Amino acid sequence: FQIVPGDVIANKFYFYNCKFNLNNDAPLVFNGWKISRLNFIGCEFLSPIIFEDFIHVGKHPFLIENCIFHDKVEFSNQFFSSQGISFINNEFSANLVIDVKLEKLVIDNCNFIALNNRFTTQDDESTYYQLQVSDKYIDNIELTSNVFDNKGVTNIYSISFESASIGELRLISNHLNTINLSGAEVEKALLIDSLTVKDYIGILNFDFPEKNTNAAWYNISGEKFAVFYTNKSGLIIPYQAKSDNQLSNNLKYNDLISAYSKFNTLYHDRGDIASANYSYVEIKDIETRKQAYVQKVHPTFNNLINYKLNVFLKSFSDYATNPGKSIKKSLWVLLIFTFLYMLSFSRWDGMNYKYYVRQFRLFLDYITSNSSFAEILAKEKHKQIDDIKDVKDFIEEYESTGKKIPRILKLFGEPLIFIGKFRYKLLPNLIGFFNFQPKTWDDIENVSEKIWRGTIILTISFVFVSYILFVKFVNSLIMSINSFVVLGFGSLPESDEKFAMYLSIIEGVIGWFLLTIFTITLLSQVLQSV
Repeated sequence: FQIVPGDVIANKFYFYNCKFNLNNDAPLVFNGWKISRLNFIGCEFLSPIIFEDFIHVGKHPFLIENCIFHDKVEFSNQFFSSQGISFINNEFSANLVIDVKLEKLVIDNCNFIALNNRFTTQDDESTYYQLQVSDKYIDNIELTSNVFDNKGVTNIYSISFESASIGELRLISNHLNTINLSGAEVEKALLIDSLTVKDYIGILNFDFPEKNTNAAWYNISGEKFAVFYTNKSGLIIPYQAKSDNQLSNNLKYNDLISAYSKFNTLYHDRGDIASANYSYVEIKDIETRKQAYVQKVHPTFNNLINYKLNVFLKSFSDYATNPGKSIKKSLWVLLIFTFLYMLSFSRWDGMNYKYYVRQFRLFLDYITSNSSFAEILAKEKHKQIDDIKDVKDFIEEYESTGKKIPRILKLFGEPLIFIGKFRYKLLPNLIGFFNFQPKTWDDIENVSEKIWRGTIILTISFVFVSYILFVKFVNSLIMSINSFVVLGFGSLPESDEKFAMYLSIIEGVIGWFLLTIFTITLLSQVLQSV
């Protein structure tokens, strides 16, 4: 159904709460009108509506607000430009086509929910768009808080700016499936924020102003970039270098990497280090897949080394972009070797199988005899405990020879001697002080007393095991750190133990390699920030 003008004067159209119900073969068409103002407020359209070859006069943009469109909406003009069109809080079940030279296009808080039977000439072998902007120049485009849902129909894409010429483009808080920016040019400014893209971003030959582009990588991350190629039937085939078939195509692969590199260069120039790092990681992920494919079809030793190094660098430091991750990985290596060292003997703590057996036998002798703990120790020739001199003894010995001792040594000498005696005297003295087992286990006849004594024995055993584990862990951690950073301070305390010695050598090589990569990673991030 076509509405033609009866005169050449400027007309104003106001439609409020109207409902248009024409069949698909008779769309509502406004052709050749001279329009000064156009408002559709709260209307419902069950048939297509088309504005074509109209003349827009005046300063007021066309306003379409709170409307429901069940079929196609099209604005097309081959000869004249328009001040602007604003779509606010509308629902679209089919496609919206903008084929007009505009000052400003605003689409705000609109829902594009695709109904397959409402798209014109449905063909599974062609690609359709819910919003299609032609190649006519539009000075300003703002898309804010819109939702595009293709209902799982793979050949229905959300937005097409293909080959469009745009002055300023703003995409804020939009949720969509696919956007096609192939061949589009943004001349003045590009702003993207809170953009959620589920599937693809067509990016081939997309030009944007490097100095006035603000599009943080988190808006377009997740390997969404694709190179769109259209087959003879009009169906778009997205290329993302993921399958072996795609990886075999070097020309398309180079186009995709070039698009990624263009954004990576942008972030470096803007000083957005986080976006530069994240985009670089995606580039390296794609390159690693390419190396894996090349190794599969044309294996070489050189390519294998490079491929495995890339895999390792991804795991260790996100290709030398994440020093924090490399520190975490290094700490895990330190802890793994620490637990391995705990299974070996070290002269630092002197704890081996014989030490554990001797301690067990001493405690067993104390439990099964009437002797005090001091007497048990004396029998085992632990006289070296008493050989540890006090600070006063050392001072008197040195001063008797005419030597002077600094006060600082006197001040710190007492704590040092106390720490040295702690292991040898304090614990035995505590056991002797409480003397919880004054008689042999066989002499205890009361069941409750046996339970009480047994609980104390269990507690002491638990404390002893905890003490052993703590000392072994601390000692092994220090040895692991020493080996990892390759300090090499003389004879190592585990040199008498072959297992620990080999572990130390292996950890030294690993530590040297990881620390080298960490240093490079840290320097690269510092230099980027300068």
